[in-house]
This record gives sequence, C-alpha cells and structure tokens, in this order.
Amino acid sequence: MLYFSAHWCPPCRAFTPRLADAYNAHIKYLESAGLNDGNDGEIEVIFISLDSVLSEYEHYRSTMPWYSVPHSNLWQLNIKDDLSKKYSIRTIPTLIILNGEGGEVVTRNGKGEYSAFFKGDYQLASSGCSIS
Repeated sequence: MLYFSAHWCPPCRAFTPRLADAYNAHIKYLESAGLNDGNDGEIEVIFISLDSVLSEYEHYRSTMPWYSVPHSNLWQLNIKDDLSKKYSIRTIPTLIILNGEGGEVVTRNGKGEYSAFFKGDYQLASSGCSIS
C-alpha cells in the first residue's frame, strides 16, 4: 500500500490514526492467529509525504507504524512527483493498494476500501484535501 499524505492536510491528520489503528489491529490479528511468521496475510504501508518542511514530515512520520520514503529522497530524487504522477494523485489522503506479488494496482480507493484488507478490530475513517 502506498499512503500519500501530508501534515498540513486536516483530513490526512484525521485519517492517519485510523489507518494506524487498522494496521496495528491487523498485526495483532496475524499474531493471535499464528500467521505472523511469513507472508500469509502480511500487509505493508509506505508513506509518501507531500510535506515540504522536514520538521513537519518528521513530526507527522513519528505517528506512523509503517515504512516511509525518506524526506530527502522525496524531493531530491523527485520520488514524490514521480509516484504522484504515476498514480494520478489529485487529493490526499490517498491510499493506493497494490498486489504484493506483481505490484499491480488493486484499487486507487484504498481510503474507502482498506477495511476489506485489514483484519482485526478498529474504527473506520472519513474525506480529503485537494492538491494541484
């Protein structure tokens, strides 16, 4: 899963804790089911930040239990722009769900469909910010 988000976006700041709860609940679910010893049901999220200010990125990143693209790589290597273009990101938060084996897009509406992928007990979420 690729998670496009930013500290400056209020809907992102509202969705991130919900996604983190789902992610953590899924890990607990896998552990309790004895499925955490391989790829069986494993889900990874990678944070793609649209924050331009390093301190805001670092503060926001500290609230997330998953991987992230380092801030310097996002900007100096144009990773943010390349991925935003590749996945046609127009609003945030956006959660792109990819097939873990081939990398094909399963859905571009991961924010609305994430509960179909994460197991366990957690609260569902709500809407987004436009970007240009």
